[in-house]
Parts: sequence; C-alpha cells; structure tokens
Amino acid sequence: MDGGERGAAAERAQSEVLGTVLLLGLTVAVVGTTVALGAAALDDSQRTADLQRVEGAMTQVDSKASLVAHGGSPSQRVAVDVGRGADFRVDEDAGWLRIEVSGGDNGTFTNQTALGAIVYERGDETVAYQGGGVWRSSGGRSQMVSPPEFHYRGTDGPETLTLPLVTIENGTGQLGDTVRISESPSDAESVFPNDDYRNPLSDSNVTVEITVQSEYADAWGRFFESRTSADVTELDDDRVRVRLRTATDHPTLSASVSATGRSELQMGDVDWLYADSYNSTNGTYDSQPSGYNASVQTRGDFALTKGGGGNTERVQIRGDLTAESYNIPPGQSDKLNVSGERRTETAFDELAPVAGGIRERIDRVRSQNLDDGAPVQRSGIELSGDETETITEDAYVIGDVSVSERATLRVENGATLHVAGNLEAEGTESRIEFATGGGNVTVLVDDGVDLSGNATVRASGGGRAELYVDDSITVQDTASVTTAEDTRLDVYNTGEIDLSGPVVIAADGDVAGNLWVYSSGDEIEMEGGETDENRIRFGGVFYAPQSEVELEDHMEIKGSFTFRSFSFDDGDIRLHYDEALRTRQPFDGETVPVVSYLHVSTHGVVVESD
Repeated sequence: MDGGERGAAAERAQSEVLGTVLLLGLTVAVVGTTVALGAAALDDSQRTADLQRVEGAMTQVDSKASLVAHGGSPSQRVAVDVGRGADFRVDEDAGWLRIEVSGGDNGTFTNQTALGAIVYERGDETVAYQGGGVWRSSGGRSQMVSPPEFHYRGTDGPETLTLPLVTIENGTGQLGDTVRISESPSDAESVFPNDDYRNPLSDSNVTVEITVQSEYADAWGRFFESRTSADVTELDDDRVRVRLRTATDHPTLSASVSATGRSELQMGDVDWLYADSYNSTNGTYDSQPSGYNASVQTRGDFALTKGGGGNTERVQIRGDLTAESYNIPPGQSDKLNVSGERRTETAFDELAPVAGGIRERIDRVRSQNLDDGAPVQRSGIELSGDETETITEDAYVIGDVSVSERATLRVENGATLHVAGNLEAEGTESRIEFATGGGNVTVLVDDGVDLSGNATVRASGGGRAELYVDDSITVQDTASVTTAEDTRLDVYNTGEIDLSGPVVIAADGDVAGNLWVYSSGDEIEMEGGETDENRIRFGGVFYAPQSEVELEDHMEIKGSFTFRSFSFDDGDIRLHYDEALRTRQPFDGETVPVVSYLHVSTHGVVVESD
C-alpha cells in the first residue's frame, strides 16, 4: 500500500516539474518572438523616419547648392544627420546628360555632361541629389522628391527651354553628418547657344534631343512628360530621352468644323445646325448649288442632346460626321441627319499649338525696333469728326490710337505701324483702312483692339495686310472686319476674342482663303443676335486649336473653324465649308516653332564633409 502511494506521489511530482519547464520554455519563446518582432518593427520605423528626414535634408542641399551654383553665395553648409547603418557619399560618376541639336546647316552639335550625385543609401532605399533635383529609389523604381532645374515654357510666349545644370565636382567620397557646398574652381559654362547654333531655332527644322543616363531615369522621364509636350522614350532601365521639335507643319483644312481637344461636342444647346459646302473658285455660296462635302469632326464624344436638356430640333450635315464615340439617346436619332458617312475614329492627330507661330511673327515686327528707327514717332493718335490721317512710312505710336465718328486712319505704301497701346474705333462711320496697292501693310498693336458701333477695319488694294494684336480683340454692335476679293488679310492675336451682335468678319466674294484669324487665347466667345437678321457672319478661316469657343444664338460661318473645344447656347448655326481650302495649310504651310529658344549651361559645385 505504502509503496503504491509513494509511486503515485513521485509521478505527480515529475509531472509538476515537467509542466513548469514547458511553461517557462513557452514563455521564453513568446517573449523572444515579441522582442524580435518589436525590434524589426522598430527598425522599420527608424528606417522610415531616417529616410523622411534625409529627404528633407536633401531638399535643403538642393536649395543651398543652387544658391552656390548660380553665384548667390561662395559656400553653404547643410546638416544631414545620416543616422545608423547608412552610406552617405559623393559619386562623381553617377549619371550624365547629353544634349544633341541637329537638322541645321552646321550639322549636329552634341554635348555630354557628367552629373554626379550626393547619395544617401540604406539597404535598398536611396535618396540622391542629382542634376539640380532630389530623387528617391526603392526596389528598382524611382520617384522625384523635388524637381531639377529644367524650365520649359511652351504656350505663354516663345517656346523656350532653359536648362542650368548643377553638377557635382571634386567630391571627397564619404561624407559626414554635415556637408559643405562650395563654388567649383571652374567657371559656369554656356553650352548652348554656341558658334554652330544660335537662337532662335525657328528658322531651321531643328530637332533637340536630351538623353539622361541615371539610376533615376524613369523618374526623370515622368518629369519631362509633366513639363513638356515632347516625345519621351525610355531607352532602357537607366536611360530616358526627350525629343523636342523646333518646327512642325499644320495639316490641311479638310473640315468645316473641327474640335481638336478630347472633349464632348455637346449638341444639346444647339437648336438647329446645318452644314454643307461650296467652292469659292466657282463663285459665291449663293451662286451655286449646296454641296455635300461638309465635314464635322470632334476628338471626343458627339453628344446629340446632352448639355441642354434635349432641346435640339435638328442637326443636318450634308457630308461626313467623325467622332471618337457617339451619345445619341433612344428616340432622338431622327434629329440627326448625316448624308455622308458617320465615322468612329480613335486615331486623331494631336494638332500642334499655334502660340509659337503667332509669337514668332509678333517678335519679327518688334525686332524692327521702330521705337528707335521709325521715321514717324507719335505720342498717341486721336481722330474724330471728318478727320483723316494717312501713314505712308514706318511709324511708332507711344500710347493709344482712337478713331471715332466719321474719322479715318489709313495705312498704305508698304508701311509698318507699331502701336504701343490700344487701337479703338467707334462711331457711325469710323474706318481703319489697310491699303496694300503700294505694298504689303503690317500693323502691330501691343494692347487690345476694340471695334464698336459701325466701325470698320478694311483691307484692300490687291496685296496683303497683317494685323497683330498682342492682347484681346473685341468686335461688337454692327462693327466689321473685311477684305476685298483680291486682298489677303491675316489677323493674329494672343488674348481672348469677343464677337457680339450682328458683326461681320468676312472676305468679299466668300473667298474664305483671303481672311485668316489665328488665336492662342484661352477663350473665344461668339454671340449673335436672337433673330436670323441679326446673326454673326463670318467668312474665312478661324484657326485656334488651343482655344475654347462658345457659339450663342444665330450665326453663319463660311470657310473653316478649328478650335480645341466647342460649347453652345441656344445655337442656330449654318456652316458652309469652302472646298477651296482642302489643300490649304495654316501659316501658308510654313513650319511653326515648338522650341524657339534653347539655353543650356553647366554650373559646378564641390561637396565635402565639413
């Protein structure tokens, strides 16, 4: 008995010991795992905090290096606070940028510049200052933290690329927590323009290619795409190329109306639209049968009733309709009548902007420096009553020009008139005449043109007249802009255009190719009268592929319209395409600059531990 009891007690004692050992082991394992996971999480948090801190410090490096590189200071210091387990160094061999200019009379110019970099590296994470920007790389993909000094102005003024490269020179390799950035012994170097190529580039069909070799090439490429309208190509994992055109040809005018932007052509606010064609080489529109060669196209959706709540009465196109897609609600299809083809097209060409072409031509006039050399110098012109003034030689007017009542301002004999102010005409019979019989006439207005009342701008004489307006144009009431059947008038403007009332902007004899209106303004408004007798009458070519236009109430359009996008308000619109324009090109087929001015320079800095 006693022996059995002692055996049971011994077994119980052994079980208690074994349980205690197992419990202690499990506790140790849990604590060890918790400590290991906590350490890993702490390390991840520390690494993330270090990277964020270094990104901020590198942005400071960017600011200080730019200050030194561009002569604002001989040296600057930046505290980076590298932290644990990281490599912080200068790499003079990190990447290069090559610029190649070709297509001109002097062959190909190439310059390749070593960029260098200040690199912070921890594990597979890298933050670097290179080429004037800050970049971050992780897992084979990079992103931009702050942009490099790459400035491209593509719409506001002459198309200009400015590239002041900041390069890293004579670095000391490993860096400490504080770095000193100082001037390079070498002076800043102008790479472009040079002896082989000068600015502007617009006189030659030149191509500019910029290639970047860098660990952060994909981020460079995305940056180029966001800042330019250029073609960007990723050549391989660490090289990207941006190709900038210096000239482009605009297409022929094959459409009555074209919307070039990716938007909806909303017809819901059109009460009635009718489109047909005629051929001005055979006479006026009214003298020939209505043709079937109209063409309406939109680089987007054709929405029959959207926008105006389904008020459309009828859309009749004697010709073709082309769109990327169609939105025609059930029961509404009978409102759309297309005699030709209704096409679905997705491969619309992107039209080049016109801002460069307009600006280049304005600059040509300004480059004559009439403020210094014109035989006629005036401090404003104000004509009223029956007064007439004739400009027969080059003239420069400091201030405004005003013509009112029955007064006339006449420019003739091949003269160029530069108005450093506004041009305004108002009254019952006020006239501005461009008489081209003795030579082509050019007028540049620095500020706006405003025509009201029954004012008239008229070109005649069998030559060519050019009106440049570096601002807005307003034509209202019963004012008009016209040209004789044997005379060409080109109007260029950079601001908004507002046409309101029964105005007339048209070429005599319905010869649309004799009147061209080019605009790079953001908005164009055309508001006709509420009856057909008070409609706007336009006869010519209106080419503004960067502009948004609103057509309101009654109007009649002969020729061709090209805009970025259209909107309508109670539109009652007649479109008559002039088939004689089918082979014509804007700017008379001349190339239009996309990059006119190129400025490239290198600015070295020395980076060392402080």
